[in-house]
Amino acid sequence: MGNGTSFQLTTPVLLIGFNRIGPLRQVFEAIRAARPTKLYFACDGPRNEGERARCEEVRALAREVDWPCELHTRFNERNLGLRKGVSSAIAWFFENVEEGIVLEDDTLPVPSFFRFAQEMLEHYRNDERIWVVMGNNLMEDWPGEKDGSYYFSSHGYGAPWGWASWRRVWKYYDVDMKQWPALKASPFLKDFFLSEGEERDVHAMFDRVHEGRMNSWSYQLDITRIMNHGLNILPNTNLIDNVGFGDDGTHTVSLSDPRNKRTATEMTFPVVHPRFIMLDARRDKLYFEKYIGSTPKERLKQRVKELLPGGSQGALMKGISQVKRKFGS
Repeated sequence: MGNGTSFQLTTPVLLIGFNRIGPLRQVFEAIRAARPTKLYFACDGPRNEGERARCEEVRALAREVDWPCELHTRFNERNLGLRKGVSSAIAWFFENVEEGIVLEDDTLPVPSFFRFAQEMLEHYRNDERIWVVMGNNLMEDWPGEKDGSYYFSSHGYGAPWGWASWRRVWKYYDVDMKQWPALKASPFLKDFFLSEGEERDVHAMFDRVHEGRMNSWSYQLDITRIMNHGLNILPNTNLIDNVGFGDDGTHTVSLSDPRNKRTATEMTFPVVHPRFIMLDARRDKLYFEKYIGSTPKERLKQRVKELLPGGSQGALMKGISQVKRKFGS
């Protein structure tokens, strides 16, 4: 890794948990090894009494902070749900810090993620063009030219598996995406997309989130990047594994999901900065096609789900999903 022994994690870290102790403990141990000087720990409340014990088990991790650390906790009494629970935890974090690292209970970083995030936060602290420093890069096998240790992206959507940013970015966040209808109707958005497929799929994704048909907090951050011509930073080396794929995941249920792969590895230092702060459009386009965009079959399945009572988040669809998982289909 070329890390040396002089690195100290002084950047505040936010850990977001709920009721899954297994993956969260792995993430907590990675944080413990990094020994941040400030740790913020947020947990949503249980959805029912049967869930309370699992939530308390997660919260008990706060008592295992055994390194010199300023610990802050935010444990909700009532359940806010994924959308409001996560976004309000991040808002609480950025109300208290100017910049920081955010890890959810299934986003497992390798040690060098923390140094990379801290160096990027410092390097681009006052650069309004830079929006989010990402830790995960599913397309670490990109065959094209690489210029430096990381590249610039603006066409990723959702799934920020370990990231860092600034209060100056979060201030634009709106969980309700109130500006989406106006942006969708404007002529400015059409020139943004790299393909017709991206335009179609992003319109559909943003529509579902805006209308409450998709339970998500992260697409709302994507729309602020688009509206402000922001750029995300992605490391050429994947630094985060998602360890939450399985039955108790929300958007990471299927073990056959192409994103379900363990490729995280250490990066080398010192970081080499790219020569140009410019979008790598070719890499963005391929990334979208491989890991974000939909197939005709997937679009048909989504349409069928939305025609069912309650839509894709309804009781009928959830029941079908449970049966499919039980029988391994």
